[in-house]
Amino acid sequence: MVMPMVAAVGQGSTALWYLTRATGLVSLVLLSATVVLGVVASVGWTTERWPRFLSQAVHRNLSLFCLVLVGLHVVTTVADGYVPIGYLDAVIPFRTPYRPLWVGFGALAFDMLLAVAITSGLRRRIGTRAWRNVHWLAYVCWPIALLHGLGSGTDARLSLALIITGLCVALVVAAIGWRLVTGRGTSPQRRIAAAVVGAVTLVGIGVVALSGPLRSGWSHRAGTSPAVLAEINAGFQSSSGTTTTAPPSSGGPPSPPFNQSVQGTYQTSTPDQNGQVSVVLTLTSSGASSSPLVVKLNGTSVNGGVSMSSSQVTWGSETGKVTTLQGSTIGATVGGASGSMDLTLQLNLDQAQGTVTGTVSGSSAGSGQ
Repeated sequence: MVMPMVAAVGQGSTALWYLTRATGLVSLVLLSATVVLGVVASVGWTTERWPRFLSQAVHRNLSLFCLVLVGLHVVTTVADGYVPIGYLDAVIPFRTPYRPLWVGFGALAFDMLLAVAITSGLRRRIGTRAWRNVHWLAYVCWPIALLHGLGSGTDARLSLALIITGLCVALVVAAIGWRLVTGRGTSPQRRIAAAVVGAVTLVGIGVVALSGPLRSGWSHRAGTSPAVLAEINAGFQSSSGTTTTAPPSSGGPPSPPFNQSVQGTYQTSTPDQNGQVSVVLTLTSSGASSSPLVVKLNGTSVNGGVSMSSSQVTWGSETGKVTTLQGSTIGATVGGASGSMDLTLQLNLDQAQGTVTGTVSGSSAGSGQ
């Protein structure tokens, strides 16, 4: 086997990573649909085929499904272990050292969803007025959840994610605009004030997105503490207490598509008492980038290989994960200057010298090689 320490790597952690990303994006879609149906129900719009009670029933069921999906999003994020986020961070805003503001927005949105769900279940006991006052949090929750997705996720610049986010924004804005125009039970002054607040919020989110998450290098400007960045960029701790550290990074990967030769070194740690080992490949490409391409794998030693429990791919200021691993071929996804990109590495290891040679090719995520 050309890469004995890598070829046996599993895909459990990668599955959690994809599930985290998918549940986050789908949760935004469901939350947007919940807001739209809530507006439809509040306006009292009906047809022969769509009576009002149907809007209310679908709205209620979608809200519960959204809450369950957000819960799954939290569980997979914590279980993945890619970044230091715990269960308390999901309910206590701005506590985590990883992108505290943006992850904190997610915790805040989750708390609001919980409050709406709980008070809806207790509606008969707390009264309609108290329930309605708390229910307004659903409108506040949506832009906060949108900011969370833009600032803490890794897919904000992907074309598909941008399209889905844009459609969600358009539908919610259209529904709220319709609600303000109809003005059912609302004074003109309150409608104008709500329209101004909504417009300012929408413009603010757009400015934040264009100046932050939708620009390259966001991972280093998102507010992650220096201690956590150092931990992420450092190598895995070996059983002897030594740490493999990647060289300082600058720049990043070239714009896809590209195909370059690479060379570098690889290091493996001694298995600890639990059989945990780490593999770190540090590669320099033949392109103009001065940043090393670092592939880090951590897991259990199994028959001379590694059953991967976590991974990280770093190239300059962009990070990602291993997605496929077959012998000497490694597939990965990272954030690039033009959005997320897929990497394919064809490598040869010299076990006697601890060196690596091969090629790396890149393409826009989802486009194939």
